[in-house]
Amino acid sequence: MIGIKLPKFKQISINEIKEYVNPKSVYFEIKENDEILVKENDTVEIGTPIIKNTKKETFIHSSVSGKVKKITKKINSLNIETDFLEIENNFKEKDIFKKQKISKLDKKEFIEILKQNGIVGLGGAGFPTYKKYDNVEIKTLIINAVECEPYITADYMLTVNYIKEVIEVLNLILEIFNMEEIFIAIKTHNQLLKDKIIPFTNNKIKLIEVPNLYPMGWEKSLVRYIKHTDYKKLPIEKGIVISNISTIYSIYEAVYCNKPLIEKIITVTGNAINKPTNIKIRIGTPFNELIKICGNYNTDSVSLVAGGPMMGNSISTDQFIIPNNLNCVLILNEQHELKPITCLRCGKCSDNCPVKISPVLVKDNINNKSELQRLDVNRCIGCGICSYVCPSKINLREYVQEAKKKVK
Repeated sequence: MIGIKLPKFKQISINEIKEYVNPKSVYFEIKENDEILVKENDTVEIGTPIIKNTKKETFIHSSVSGKVKKITKKINSLNIETDFLEIENNFKEKDIFKKQKISKLDKKEFIEILKQNGIVGLGGAGFPTYKKYDNVEIKTLIINAVECEPYITADYMLTVNYIKEVIEVLNLILEIFNMEEIFIAIKTHNQLLKDKIIPFTNNKIKLIEVPNLYPMGWEKSLVRYIKHTDYKKLPIEKGIVISNISTIYSIYEAVYCNKPLIEKIITVTGNAINKPTNIKIRIGTPFNELIKICGNYNTDSVSLVAGGPMMGNSISTDQFIIPNNLNCVLILNEQHELKPITCLRCGKCSDNCPVKISPVLVKDNINNKSELQRLDVNRCIGCGICSYVCPSKINLREYVQEAKKKVK
């Protein structure tokens, strides 16, 4: 099993989940193929569909009630200034997402619920969830609760607080799809999660502990470890679907409460914030509104990362907008980075790469498109191990990400 051990830094943010559900305004990025379903000065209720992606057939819903404002420029979680649709909060939302009894659902009805409620993967990629479940035969469902990057504890805290809801919807999914088995994957030695999950396990819903290695949460690693098989492009080739545990909880809310994807839990942590914690937020909230909840910065000069330390993106401002697929904001004391030196040709980046490409050769051929294609750079999963293990402090992940854009 390829992987590396990383320092955890997780305990600092494990405490009661806080809430920030009344932002002044929320903002939703307008992307390619997006159709805006509302117009300026319209009044919308919480949960109103406001954007439809015509290619993916997915919806974005307003996470507050309020008034539609003009399209404005904001910074996204990739540190890019782009167009956002603003909804100004009128603080008059009604509590309409109460749990209801549901009649027996068939597969078609279940998939339509996921589509209409905008459920996407919350593990990072943001892939439309309905597409995963709209397959002929799903034999195995793997619930990814591994959360293998340092610092991040959003999935951990969700599992601790909402395991009953997760299990309830898993039993429904078992019935709808007549699956053979469901695995809930957690890191080994995670005793509290084990104690929470084990009472709900049976011959079909099983707990499995995976090695405490990074990137064990990568889909191929999970399939290899749990099912002892491999696939070419997608797990469904082997009758397998993988869903992040936060995604499963959002499915629960969609099915039982008719609640679109308008909220999520994110970890705000690091050594430059006074009170690292997890916060339930409304999607589209500007990040800077959360700082006070975390006890404010403890230094005048901070470095912000949208995501974890391995796969996240550096952010130049704390006023960026929180999207639906962001699970962590890391706030660190600003340090002077060590300047990279000439490659030592040690081969550590290639030896530790989980997809077995050679990042240093990608760097050496960054302007040679045909060679980058030969080096198969699109196999890269962006895990950042190559940069982490490099003794020369070369940001190899950045080179490979650039190479992927060049050959796309």
